[in-house]
Amino acid sequence: MTEPTAELNKSPTKTPTKTGKKKAAPVASQGDYEYMHSYTYTLKDGSKKVLEPIAVLKVDDSHPFPSNQNPNLVQIMEIGEVLVQLLTNITTKLTNLLDIGSVGPTSNTSTENPVSLKEVIGLIKQKLEILHKIIEFADIVTSKVEKDVHEKEAQLAAFIEDQLQKDFGSALGSKLAKELGKAVQKEIKNLSDALQALLKDVLGFLTHAVVQEVLRAAGLSGDATSLRQYADQFQTFVVPDVSSTFKNDDAFAAFQVSGPNPLVIERIIDKLPAKFPVDDESYRRIMGPDDSIELAIAENRLYLTDYKALSVLEPGTFPQQKYIAASMGLFGVKRGDTTGALKAIAIQVDQTPSANNPVLYPFHGETWALAKAHFQAANANYHELISHLGLTHLLIEPFAVSTQRKLNIKHPIYNLLLPHFQGTLFINNAAILTLINPGGGVDRTLGGTIETAWDVTTNSLTELNFNERMLPNQLASRFMANQDLPISYPYRDDALDVWNAIKCWAKDYVDIYYLDDKQVADDKALQAWLVDLTSEDGGRINGLGEEDSEGNLGIYTKSYLIDVLTMVIFTSSAQHAAVNFPQLSVMSYTPSMPLATYAPAPTSTTGTESQGLLATLPPLDQALQQQLITHGLGGVYFTRLGDYNRHQRGNYFSNTKVQGALETFRDNLDAVESIIGERNLHRPMYQSLLPSRIPQSINI
Repeated sequence: MTEPTAELNKSPTKTPTKTGKKKAAPVASQGDYEYMHSYTYTLKDGSKKVLEPIAVLKVDDSHPFPSNQNPNLVQIMEIGEVLVQLLTNITTKLTNLLDIGSVGPTSNTSTENPVSLKEVIGLIKQKLEILHKIIEFADIVTSKVEKDVHEKEAQLAAFIEDQLQKDFGSALGSKLAKELGKAVQKEIKNLSDALQALLKDVLGFLTHAVVQEVLRAAGLSGDATSLRQYADQFQTFVVPDVSSTFKNDDAFAAFQVSGPNPLVIERIIDKLPAKFPVDDESYRRIMGPDDSIELAIAENRLYLTDYKALSVLEPGTFPQQKYIAASMGLFGVKRGDTTGALKAIAIQVDQTPSANNPVLYPFHGETWALAKAHFQAANANYHELISHLGLTHLLIEPFAVSTQRKLNIKHPIYNLLLPHFQGTLFINNAAILTLINPGGGVDRTLGGTIETAWDVTTNSLTELNFNERMLPNQLASRFMANQDLPISYPYRDDALDVWNAIKCWAKDYVDIYYLDDKQVADDKALQAWLVDLTSEDGGRINGLGEEDSEGNLGIYTKSYLIDVLTMVIFTSSAQHAAVNFPQLSVMSYTPSMPLATYAPAPTSTTGTESQGLLATLPPLDQALQQQLITHGLGGVYFTRLGDYNRHQRGNYFSNTKVQGALETFRDNLDAVESIIGERNLHRPMYQSLLPSRIPQSINI
């Protein structure tokens, strides 16, 4: 190793000192980071509700949120900017009630239809009452930021000016730097607290009585009477392209390989499952008379998406009755189609076939449209609860916690991983308090009860095998790893390229600090890290580690360490990007991927009037909540993969050898960017894994 090997074997519980000279304290002590495995919510009626997380950072009165994990000022500004955009979008619709922004006279002020002074006064009074409600609503949401931020900025500016006057001759001296650093950290913490409070206010503002009244007046609540009303919710935003294609069956099929959740589809290698009785005659009607189910399986052209993991969901009733089912879909590639485009073949809305749960096909017209809506709701719930929350946010949290608990701040693995945890603990803690809590965004908008929704998420983690979840392995488990299969699979192809670039970077980095496997095995801090990540009172990550000759679990080889680092970095960056940002481009337009359905699934091949598409889709106020959440989460791009030097002076890595390896990594990412750009010329556009659009960490 080129760096002092002693640092590899130290934990952050004690800080080494030199005789006569005090060493700088570590970023955080081990005691600042403890695990919590259940969370108790106190409801409005005083009752308690306990949700059982797998392993998250303990935050309570005696364990305040670690100050060094607060977001930095730039991140706060970027999140705040998106929140302001969301409020502006909704307020624009509300101000239409006041003719604000009108380019011409309204019917009430037209000279062709003059109104009496009494009528004018009455109209002004009515609009002032509405304006008062809007101002009250805006004050509810913005007061914390508008007031607090301006006050803190003024205080900080006054402090800096005062210190410069006192220490003008040594403005860059240690005293000013130290005091200024303390002040900045204090103000950032205050801003972080304000931001977290604002997140809660914004996520919950639509439920406020004043806002509900205004929404009704603006026609933004209640059942939709046309699809146009969902598009009208985009006032200052561009309506997503998916609004013009979501009804198309080919676009629906493409979601399985390039949508927000391209992680479930699997190749059928033997036969269709008995629980999904697709008949050959119907299959031929869709795929052509010269084809058959048996032939499609033999030629690797038949694929299944099964959301059976949602079977534990119970339909939610907050704030009104919702419906959710563990749907299945069958997709295939037509014979002779060299593009590999998927065709939608069949949907079964729930797991158990019956006369009331028929297999539905594209030729079933309106009933097929209803089946797609229920299927997409299942897709959305699987996406949010498993692919997004469970297998990115909550999977990475233990790594962020155990890295702080068990690795010294000078340990090379600590230094490598720290940027990939930036903001994760903050946003996860905010989610626990404001999004996945009873009455929060998940409870309100997703299909299941909050208790069973949490069961889905926790099941995804308790059933996880970390090693099997590594990208090449999880693709292989779905029989999708072979890039020569006839299917076009943009997520797989782009993800593998990014994975390989990250793996080369991890290898180059590990090679600098570990000469051989023995040095890995002898790294006591690294082994303690592994134990903490996998223990019952620690991170509880299953399937992590490799066995030595005596069956003991640890990290004993360079190759396995490289795989673990690749998995952690990939999940923190690319995997999260793949599932997070399509929330903006796809899921913010509710009809394309509703978070719940609001009418029962069709029980026959012929739909009824009460089961029409508009009755099945979320009401407008629920759709507005969905837009708020998905646009907010999908609209913040903070940091960029490989750009470790952003937001700081100089180089993040001081080792010149690491700098050389980093340049190679960034060159490789540039090459991947070009490859994906070339692919997009010959396939439907897929941009989620362009390296330039991948943040370093899960920070939103």
